[in-house]
Amino acid sequence: MKTTKYFLAKYIPDMHRFEPRNIGVVIWSPLGIEARFLAENLGRPGDVDGRSIPDWVTSHNAYRQWVRYWRDALSENSILPLRGGELIPASSPAFMDALRETAQGNFMLLESGAVMDQVGEEDLPAVANQLFAQLVLEAASAEEPKDRSFEARCDELLMKTQLKAHPHFKDRYPVKYTRGGVEEEYVFSHALANGTIERLFQRFSIPKTKGRIQKSRDAMAWTLESLINGKVVTSDQAVLIVDETPERQSETEVEKTLRLLGGMSRLVNIQNTIQAEAVFAEAAKLP
Repeated sequence: MKTTKYFLAKYIPDMHRFEPRNIGVVIWSPLGIEARFLAENLGRPGDVDGRSIPDWVTSHNAYRQWVRYWRDALSENSILPLRGGELIPASSPAFMDALRETAQGNFMLLESGAVMDQVGEEDLPAVANQLFAQLVLEAASAEEPKDRSFEARCDELLMKTQLKAHPHFKDRYPVKYTRGGVEEEYVFSHALANGTIERLFQRFSIPKTKGRIQKSRDAMAWTLESLINGKVVTSDQAVLIVDETPERQSETEVEKTLRLLGGMSRLVNIQNTIQAEAVFAEAAKLP
């Protein structure tokens, strides 16, 4: 019996929270390969409709490039492993292993299961459609609505202090940096930049559970350390915005997070309106 495996293409909107979302499915069989991705134009594989890209995707260009890259790779008869060696034919299970190893940054491809029923070559499109509907479309529609209260209060303060009216103010500002020889990109909530960066602002939601708090804290610290060591910004130019009550601040893991990240950036808690307004108003006066 020929095994039919399926792989999920995933996107991580926030590397700090590390909560991947399904954006596509790839069905592999020795008989052939089928794939489906969110926002692809019907009948034109690899052609992405920008209007249909989910709003939680921070870089539309990166999304288009990865879908195109996956489509191009899956249409080939073989693949050359990153580690070198001989070409691997598409009919070999190692083909998908080699493709998975090319994942970088916010995009990943994970082996997720196998189809137990016998699947012929003519059945692959139907299987792809079914799994895409179940694992990608249904998962996307079942996502909890985003809590915009934190974002709304930040926007209120940005407007009140005139920071949002600054000629160099930008939303969703991408910053590239290199760590260990690998180039990464992080999209900040806001920035003051005109050729050079004056301020970077990042809204930082601290998760509820201990394990996720630790992962989120470590990832944010990793990014800040990379930016500061790479002389992209100074700790004084990086502004981390949180929204934590006094009760939450007293929790051990939350307190550790605020103390660590507060030593690497300007930490602003919008629960303290006076402090937040002072930091934003100072930035609004920058030339």
